[in-house]
Parts: sequence; C-alpha cells; structure tokens
Amino acid sequence: MAAEDIDVDADLPPGTQVGEYTVENRLGAGAFGVVYKASHPVIGKQVAIKVLSLKFSVDPEASTRFVAEARAVNQIRHRHIIDIFSFGKLPDGRQYYVMEYLDGETMDALLERERKLPLDNLVPILRGIAKALDAAHAKNVAHRDLKPENVFLARDEAGVFPKLLDFGIAKLLGNEQGGMTAKTRSGIAVGTPYFMSPEQARGRELDHRTDVYSFGVLVYLSLTGTYPFDGDDHISILMQHVTADAEAPSARVPELPPAVDEIVLQLLQKDPAARPENLRTAVAALERAAGLAPSVDTGPVALRSQPVAVAAAPTAFVETPKRRPRTWAIVPALAAIAVIGVAVVALTGKRHEKAPAKPEAPPAPVVVKTLPPPPAPAPVQPPAPPPPVTLDITGVPTGSEVLVAGKVIGTAPGPVQLPQSASATVVVVQAEGYQPLSTIVVPDRDQPLSLTLKKKPAAKTGAQKPGRDDIIDVFGGNK
Repeated sequence: MAAEDIDVDADLPPGTQVGEYTVENRLGAGAFGVVYKASHPVIGKQVAIKVLSLKFSVDPEASTRFVAEARAVNQIRHRHIIDIFSFGKLPDGRQYYVMEYLDGETMDALLERERKLPLDNLVPILRGIAKALDAAHAKNVAHRDLKPENVFLARDEAGVFPKLLDFGIAKLLGNEQGGMTAKTRSGIAVGTPYFMSPEQARGRELDHRTDVYSFGVLVYLSLTGTYPFDGDDHISILMQHVTADAEAPSARVPELPPAVDEIVLQLLQKDPAARPENLRTAVAALERAAGLAPSVDTGPVALRSQPVAVAAAPTAFVETPKRRPRTWAIVPALAAIAVIGVAVVALTGKRHEKAPAKPEAPPAPVVVKTLPPPPAPAPVQPPAPPPPVTLDITGVPTGSEVLVAGKVIGTAPGPVQLPQSASATVVVVQAEGYQPLSTIVVPDRDQPLSLTLKKKPAAKTGAQKPGRDDIIDVFGGNK
C-alpha cells in the first residue's frame, strides 16, 4: 500500500512504503506524532520512523522544531544520542524522519515497573545521559525537554546503553546554522511541567543550565519514585519550580546518604549559576557517593557553576610547614652574649652610683572642654515605590477581565498595570463563554502578552491531573 492511499493522520498499516523503507508495525505515539518500526526491503536494515502529525506539519513553528531536531542531532553526533539519517514528507503533507532502531525500553517504562532505582543501578544510566547532554551543550544545543520518556535504554552485550531521544523543542543556542534557530516566542514557556527549570517556567531566555535542572528532577524521581514538585494543575507545579525549595531526597528515602542530598539539591538550584557547571562533574560526585570509582578523572568535583562575569579569585591561603630552630647554633651565641653582659656590669657597677631621686613635678591641670551636642539626624525618607509595569495583552476577546490574587486589575485586550516585582505572579484572564487562562508573569519590566482563550466545551468535563508526557505552552495551553 502506498502512503497516498492513507487518510490524514491515520496509522500507517504494515506494508506502507515510506522513502526506502517498508512499515512493519506501530511502536508508539508522543505529543507530536507517531513512531513506526520499518525495514529496508533489500538489505533488511531495521529503522524507526517518526511521523509528525499533520496539524503540526502545517504549523510553521512546530515544523521548524521538527526540522531543528534532526539538524541538532546530526550537529552533535554522539553515541548516546539517537542517530537520525533521513528526512522527508509523506504525500498527505506529514513530515517524517528515519532514525536507528533500538531494542530495549524507555526509562519511563523502567520506572513504572520498578518505581525507584538503587543508586548503584542508576549511576550507569545517568552517566550516559550526562555524556550526551554535555556533548550537546558543547555544540551550543540545549535539549529543553529531558524526562524519562526521552531516555531509551538500549540493551547490548555490556548491559544497558542509554540513548537520548526527542530534541523536538531543542534550542540551537548559537546562530551557526545560517540563521535557522528553534527559538520560541519571547515570554513563552514550552516544556513538560514536572521537569521545567524556573527560568523555563517563566518563559525566559534559556541556556544549557536548564537541562542541568531537568537532570536534577530526573535524578530525584529515579531515586525517590516521586517528583520534587507535584500538584493538580500545570500552574501550581510551575509556581513551585519558581518559588519553592525542594525537599531533600533522603527525607523521602532515608537510606540515601547525605552526599546525594547535596548533589541533587545543587542540581535543583533556582539560580542557574549555582548549579553544577556540567553534568560530568555531578555524575562523578554521585559515583563517589555510591562508592563507585568515577568513570572519568574529573579531579576535585566542583559542583557550583561559575557566574557569567567571574570576579578575581581570592588569594589562596597556604600554611607552610614551620622550620625547626637550629638550636645548636643559637645556644652558644646566647651564652657568649650573657658572659659579655656580666663582665660589663662588673666593670661599671661602681662607676654608676644611684643618683638621688628628683621630686616629681606636679601634674598639669586637666582642662575639660564641653563639646556641642551632635546635630539631629536628618529624617529618613522612605524609598519611593518603583513605577508599575504595563502588560500589553492581546489576542483575547474584548472585555476580558484580568485578575491578580483574585482581584480584577483591568480589562483586555489592551494595557493593564500591576506593581513592579522580581517575583513570579500568576495572572488570570477570563471572559464570558471562554475557559479562564492562568499564566505566570514576572512583572519586572513592561512586556507584551499574547494569549488565546479557549471556548468552554458544550459538556462540562472533570479536571485532569497533568501527565508526565504533557508538553505545555503556558500562554497557549497544551501542545
């Protein structure tokens, strides 16, 4: 059967020809498309084919991300990252790429079965993930969606061999691809809520350190069987990433050593500069905590990242060993000085008679000066509050109400003002006949806010707890 005979977004049945390969069966589906197992009809090479859903294939931004994934993977070219070697489009308009086929399971499936992993079993998996991410970061690529579903545990003769999957929302941090980047719109938070870094939850510009935070969530989940931050909706989870401190892993699994707490909590620091500077050093520290020999010689493990502007390093204090005094040379010298001193006193003792004491002069009178009282301190003026910031909200129905902390602060579309702050604030927009939309804003500057409200469904449905594979855009709902 040829691909042109298939309905839009219908499954590709066995025998469908996609490029050089023939589909054998469906392997699974994700947020953006479906993955199939296929083989080359002549040489029998087995491959996996990822087909992007049509609604995303015709979406310029999603399509760009799909292409960016293939380009990012081939730019990195690392053995712990899935290999993508062909790209094309089905006659119905759906895009696809062809990647290596692996035997094994996702890390998500392993955690579903085992719930949590012992440290010595987890470290070999983390080692491969860390190598892959450090290699991506060295090529100026941030993954931005690290989670167990995107780690495949291939099996070979040596055991488990991790492979990093799905660079679908990866970001090329440089501009080395002729201007082609996978940047999202400014102020838009895209990712999976359980694993998003604070800066990612805020929709800020990202660098490789967002992956370091997500790696910390992955380690936390794998060791404890629980997320560091959980909730009944996306916004509450994102707010915890921005404002709450994670509980130490040993508080949930008491047998974990304190050294593991220190490492994991360093990975989960709110300030990107306070996280480990790379993942190799963090894994080396975990290896030591597990009593394993480090896989690489990292030297002393420096867990904290260097800030962007590095100040001059303080002078190191080095205690030098004290030299023992050479007493054999010092004692004779002191003895000679003592003998000479005695002789001098004997020769001059009679010459210097004690002179009669002279009467002491009376003490000078004490003059006390009275100082004038200090001037009264000038009254301290309280600092003027910072000017409010303006959110220019667009894309919503006319007359939509804008609320902060349950209080209406204005209507949209149009500008609304709220107090200036460096802390995350939840802004809710609601309109008659539409579902209310909550979003996180850091009101530290004037900024545009493009929102889309969804109409209320005809039949009311119950709330659903967010899933681990949810890809969200907090300004536009689920992707």
